[in-house]
Amino acid sequence: MSADRTKGGTGTGGLSRRGALIGAASLAGLGLTKSALAKPLAEVLSTKKLRAGINPTLVPFGVFNQQNQIDGFDADIAREIARQMRVELEIVQVGSPDRIPFLQADRIDIVLGAITRTVERALVIDYTIPLHTQSVVVLTKQSGTAVPIAKPADLDNPAVRLVQVRGTVGIPWIQANAPKAQVTLLDNYPDTFRALQQGRADAMVDVLESIVVPMKNVAGVPWKVLDEVLASTWVGIGVQKGNTTLKDVLNVVLFEMHRSGFVGKTWEKWFGVPMKTPVPMNPMF
Repeated sequence: MSADRTKGGTGTGGLSRRGALIGAASLAGLGLTKSALAKPLAEVLSTKKLRAGINPTLVPFGVFNQQNQIDGFDADIAREIARQMRVELEIVQVGSPDRIPFLQADRIDIVLGAITRTVERALVIDYTIPLHTQSVVVLTKQSGTAVPIAKPADLDNPAVRLVQVRGTVGIPWIQANAPKAQVTLLDNYPDTFRALQQGRADAMVDVLESIVVPMKNVAGVPWKVLDEVLASTWVGIGVQKGNTTLKDVLNVVLFEMHRSGFVGKTWEKWFGVPMKTPVPMNPMF
């Protein structure tokens, strides 16, 4: 079995575009003037250590366990990767703004933490094949809403009261598809769930992976997630730009982890439900 150790990092703030697109200024903030060379596969194997950046505030992708060690879905995935590569795992704590700078500065070898695949990020890091997806859905209640909500189109009604966390992906979708609905913007998820629980709101549009745990923690509400997925994003593991030797092996390991069912079982362990949009099996990469 691979051992894992938690190592402190800096910053645990939210995802930002500036945090995704980094260059000399970002690296200067880490005390470096230029990007350090990534450890190729041969060096990872010779040192027998794989350093994985994980965000412990992005529950349940990353959490602190009772021993104050980083655990969660990403930690389990990283442990299995290290086990298959026959190396030791070192977990390095990262936040959303500093995870790509850490990768470029060679402070970590791989980065997890729901790092959605985008063109902008692909310009500065390389991605493995998808590890998982994220699905935008409608969360409502089986009863107690102003009008029945059975499909996303039902949200486009002046009687429907939507509640959203500011700056989340559901807001542009609502503006384009449900402009007639009433929309209340709040600062955090606890407040939005409290509004739904207390009957001050009927539904919200958000990433399922962001709401599944808070939804379970609010008892006594007849929650309902509509079946239709409004949008899906692809999430891979990030490696330093040009580190193809490590990326190639990770792709093979991830494919085997998908084929064996390890990814799916680990997802259900931490999220309590199957992945809403499964990653299709594709051996071509």
